Amino acid sequence: MQQIDKLKRINLSARGIALFVVIFLSVAASTFNLIISNIKEITIKDDHIVMNVKTFKSTVGELLKEQNINLSEDDEVQPGQSEKLTDSMEVVIRRAIPVTILVDGNEVTVNTTGETVREVLEKANISLNEKDMVNYALADKILDNMRIQITRVTEDIITLTDKIPYKTIKRPNYSMEKGQERIVQEGAEGISEKQYAVVFHDGKEVSRQLIGEKILTEPKNRIYEYGTIAVARTSRGETFRYKRVLDMQATAYDLSYESCGKKPGDKYYGISATGMQVRRGIVAVDPRVIPLYSRLYIEAADGSWVYGYAVAGDTGSAVKGNIIDLFMDSPTEVKNFGRRKAKVYILE
Repeated sequence: MQQIDKLKRINLSARGIALFVVIFLSVAASTFNLIISNIKEITIKDDHIVMNVKTFKSTVGELLKEQNINLSEDDEVQPGQSEKLTDSMEVVIRRAIPVTILVDGNEVTVNTTGETVREVLEKANISLNEKDMVNYALADKILDNMRIQITRVTEDIITLTDKIPYKTIKRPNYSMEKGQERIVQEGAEGISEKQYAVVFHDGKEVSRQLIGEKILTEPKNRIYEYGTIAVARTSRGETFRYKRVLDMQATAYDLSYESCGKKPGDKYYGISATGMQVRRGIVAVDPRVIPLYSRLYIEAADGSWVYGYAVAGDTGSAVKGNIIDLFMDSPTEVKNFGRRKAKVYILE
């Protein structure tokens, strides 16, 4: 009987052990499955570095700490560090790089995670006007130590007044002597109003284009007259006005047959070609050079002799071109005169 009881006790003990083992194995399997289920596979992209890791950590921040990945104040991570980790999650780290921005007279260096010029300017709260210029395209990728220069472009319309210079008009006065002048009308500048389209780069003018102009006051021309009448002075101190002066060859004639080919009593003896009675002061000319009836003053080219005032009242077959034939009172005077250089003034 005792033997039977002993066997019963042994059997109960074995059954208990077996039950314990079963329970232990079941708990261990559950625990293992729980542990296995908490392992997460994560991909970390740190700029150009890609890492695939397994972790039991719960948040992105815990994962980075576990992997000894340090972030600067300006670096960005997506998802954020407080986000819960899930299996197959991708964690992207964007490292901030230094970029210098030159704008509005300032030079500012920022650490940025922006990928393009546009993003960097937006994050720096820098707005662009329609005409502003940037030394890079807004879609250009950001590079380390890039210098972005912004030129502010403004346009303005300015109105200016300008002086219009007057002209000086010279005109002859045929009743005034040469060398004399007189102002008929004083000149005055006019005023014009001009509009310009002006372009400024960072406040400095770079171009100016005239877009409109109107005259507020017309200029008033200055007018002065000058004399045209020449004045000569005789050896006696007299002055006379003349139109022009000719350098000529002077000869002489008288009423002798040798000079005029006529004798007293002949028809037209002593009568000039113009019908004047020949006398001292009546001279023969070529009408193509000196018009008949012209009033003249005749003297030596060198001032050594003076014939004086005369009238172009006669012609002669030998008087052609630049020759003037002077009437003398006697054959002796004619012979003594011969042929000389003369200055002939045609008087007013």
